[in-house]
Amino acid sequence: DYNQYYDSLTGLDAKAAITLGNDWKDLAPKIKTHVTPTEVIFEFPDGRTVKKNLPADSFYVAIAPYINNTHECSQHYPSSCDGEIKVKSFNVKATDENDNITFNGRINTLKNGFFELWLPRNKNVTLQIEYNSLIGTETISTNNDSRTCITSIKLQ
Repeated sequence: DYNQYYDSLTGLDAKAAITLGNDWKDLAPKIKTHVTPTEVIFEFPDGRTVKKNLPADSFYVAIAPYINNTHECSQHYPSSCDGEIKVKSFNVKATDENDNITFNGRINTLKNGFFELWLPRNKNVTLQIEYNSLIGTETISTNNDSRTCITSIKLQ
């Protein structure tokens, strides 16, 4: 019975709903959760679907830096995506094309090997990620056709 999970989404904004989706990977693995550039979508085994709109001014991105192993991905599925470096701390700096720093600090990957950032929409953002003595950099876009799952940043 998935009513408790379904009901727990009532009144939540997209950010809080995504946090639940991360937890459900282990607690309720049959609930499929994925994040598009504009909404988070929950698909329940009984056929019900819940959609939550993402904020108009913020773009969600899940990032799984890697050293040895990665997978191709464009839309993040908190219910199934799996990254290599789990529950570790990274130094992350995000800078937009006008040299505005949109994030600069330490962040931990979740149990699925991803960390999540909310970035300004309609920008090109350069991510610099440091882990131990390894560094990876990539410029991503935050448009309505952009990837929400970044699995291409190799740390070297």
